[in-house]
Amino acid sequence: MKVLMITPRVDEEHDVFGFIVTWVNKLAEKVEKLYVISLYKGKANLKRNIELYSLDEKSNKISKLFYFNILMNKIVKNVDVIFCHMFPEFVIIAAPFVKLFKKPLVMWYTHGHVSLKLKLAHFLATIVITASKESFRIESNKVMIIGHGIDINKFRPKLNLNKRKKIILSIGRLSPIKDYETLIKAADILVNKKNMNNIEFTIIGSPAAKSEEKYYNKVLLAVKNFKLENYIKFIESVPHSRIIHYYQTCDIFVSTSNTGSLDKAVLEAMACGRPIVTCNEAYYAIFDEELREKCWFKPKNYKELASKIEYFLQNNDNKIKKKLRGIVIREHSLDKVINKLIKVFNIVIK
Repeated sequence: MKVLMITPRVDEEHDVFGFIVTWVNKLAEKVEKLYVISLYKGKANLKRNIELYSLDEKSNKISKLFYFNILMNKIVKNVDVIFCHMFPEFVIIAAPFVKLFKKPLVMWYTHGHVSLKLKLAHFLATIVITASKESFRIESNKVMIIGHGIDINKFRPKLNLNKRKKIILSIGRLSPIKDYETLIKAADILVNKKNMNNIEFTIIGSPAAKSEEKYYNKVLLAVKNFKLENYIKFIESVPHSRIIHYYQTCDIFVSTSNTGSLDKAVLEAMACGRPIVTCNEAYYAIFDEELREKCWFKPKNYKELASKIEYFLQNNDNKIKKKLRGIVIREHSLDKVINKLIKVFNIVIK
């Protein structure tokens, strides 16, 4: 089988897209030839049967589009299937070549938001694959759920040595949708009202746009107003290849994000055997009653969040940790997801 994959970035040092390198290499193990077109490329040790082309070799949008068309004319006729990864726009610009060369197109998408571009991409795609029901919200017989794709051999538990402080970790860009105000209000309860002085909140992420810099300043002001400067630490975005250290050395992972889809950072923390607390409805859907009781809180309910953080600070609940990692192993391991992806390719090729 020969496959063309169109993806945002092939760069293991990138904080958001660093995981794509692992995906590309795992997929290459299952196919004869893998062509990859990306918007950007960086550090990446790739398998020999991979040909990588990057649009960042060109200087402007017009030259990038022209180069993309040249690549598509060169590659598509030689492949069995096109795999558009993450961005609906990839499906739209690939569509003319799909029709010209009569090739099937598989789209991967995981987000709760439904845009006009997504609706068009769904219409043009042969099959849509996603991580969960909540990660693709267009009702359609084209949709297949295959899980998220977490490298459980890399993201695994590690002995957490005794530290001076308990670490509560949160990872994600500094954006309103991440709702860090709720985490700060929970920290206020734990530190200022319950006098828990041996804890530290670590927030890893950066503003992704100028508009988000205003939000970052708002969050910093909230930390100052609650007098939590000594308890909440901000770290700029960390390359994906090095983020595992933070998962493995934290005591609790918290996500106040409410994107509606299965946030990958939460699954990575679960795979590392960390107790997690999240308000994301996608996790409510996959948790059993016990996990909902201990690991899920209502969006913006900072009092409930503080209570659930406090539980894990006071209890080393190994049963919960094993349950959480078990979900990732059964439903979201990278090996299983890639095998399911290959099955989808075989279906559309026939």
